[in-house]
Amino acid sequence: MKLLATYQTRIDDRESYPFFEAVGEYFGRLERKLYVDCHIKGLQVKELKRRYIAEHGITARQFNSLVKDLTALLDSVRESLRWRERDLLGRIESVERAIKKKEKEREKLLKSLSGMVPRSEKWQKKVKRLKWVRFVLHQKRRRLRNLRHKLEAVRRDLESGLCRICFGGRELFKAQHNLEANGFRDHAEWLLAWREARSGNFLVLGSEDETCGNQTCTYARDNTLRIRVPDRFREQFGRHILLRDVVFPYGQEHLDRAKEPVCVVKGRKIYRAVTYRFVRRDGTWYLFATVERDDPAPSTSRWNGAVGIDLNDGFIQAGEVDRFGNPVNEIKVPVAMRDRSRGQIAAALGKAIKEVVLYAKEKGKPVAIEDLDFSAKKQTLRESGSRYARMLSGFVYGKFRAMVESCCSREGVELLKPKGRHVDPFATSAIGQLKFMARYGLSPHGAAACVIARRGLGLGLERAPEVAVLRMPPRGRTPRRSYWRRVCRALKRGPAFGVRVDVLYADGF
Repeated sequence: MKLLATYQTRIDDRESYPFFEAVGEYFGRLERKLYVDCHIKGLQVKELKRRYIAEHGITARQFNSLVKDLTALLDSVRESLRWRERDLLGRIESVERAIKKKEKEREKLLKSLSGMVPRSEKWQKKVKRLKWVRFVLHQKRRRLRNLRHKLEAVRRDLESGLCRICFGGRELFKAQHNLEANGFRDHAEWLLAWREARSGNFLVLGSEDETCGNQTCTYARDNTLRIRVPDRFREQFGRHILLRDVVFPYGQEHLDRAKEPVCVVKGRKIYRAVTYRFVRRDGTWYLFATVERDDPAPSTSRWNGAVGIDLNDGFIQAGEVDRFGNPVNEIKVPVAMRDRSRGQIAAALGKAIKEVVLYAKEKGKPVAIEDLDFSAKKQTLRESGSRYARMLSGFVYGKFRAMVESCCSREGVELLKPKGRHVDPFATSAIGQLKFMARYGLSPHGAAACVIARRGLGLGLERAPEVAVLRMPPRGRTPRRSYWRRVCRALKRGPAFGVRVDVLYADGF
């Protein structure tokens, strides 16, 4: 399986920094000019290409890099607008439900007050509660109005096709209006930071028909990076900039493969395309290289069974089953998600995922995960309880899914996708508790992970057992999926999670 991967290294040659500063500032201005000409004025890229090459002293490949970078930025803004529209619709729906709930409570309070003795203690409590409900209603209606105004603005941009981009960042741009609060002594210091933010990176596009995958930045066998200088800066910096001993701490083997041709087609050598991006951080320049990664073929087999991975609040639980779907083992790996930054959560999550994937690789078993999406639930966080909102806000299931896919591909572990998608998450927790938890001595989350592994193997929906200690709905001739849906509703109305687990364990043994 082939995937694109990006690796980074620091550029220690400080003598080349003036070149990067000049090119970053110049290409930043050209990108903003290209945004106006192409997106605002609507000029054709073919016409602009001839003009930019002639007027601004750049090559065709450098112009293509500008177009590629700007196109990716515009696509990102469009996708962000579409996501914003879906998010606002979900938030509006959530607020409308909350308003209806409070209106019902208000009517109920008004009705109860009509039959009470005025100024009595109970009457005063009801009046106090009524004032609070009216205050909450007022605030919810204000929020609903603001959300609808934002939705109208987003839809106007989507209909017009306008992509609003602030090169340098809106947050830094607005900082000029309150310099002291944002750590700036005067406007000149802010202006310097603003210009640095707008010139802090540039892209060098690669192609498979160019030597070593990139004719502008050529990464030679002796780890020397030769950068072609734009015509505008030839007198100042010469024809090429040479960076010697450029070594990537991670992924060096993939970049070394890109130095050799893959094949020869009609006398022309074909390489792996390598795209480079130069980025400045805190006065230091870094090099990011994106190259095609050769991952090993899967070495696991479904005939050995499978390992299901269940993401929970604060830990990952993995359940192992044999090829018949019988639970064999479970492992728990803690993942600190509370009061952490995104980078810390990603690092802890990646380490835990790698541990589970290596365990599956050792056992020779493929991996299965659920096809979950918490975006809709996260839209209702403001209307949810603080504990539930805190738990759900820490969930990074999209990042978790991407990390599992990447790690499995890198380690040669098959990721099971029945019917082309990840495992259906329907009733995995309830089935795990009632079918496998007490019988096999598993934890509730380990049992759910085993159900995920079974579905990854393509096994059918389990038959609901007879549980005497819990009030189960009558079975009748109901299909299994419909019956399990009724069971889930019954369990929600029954004892709490911890009590239910204790009862099932006591009954199972």
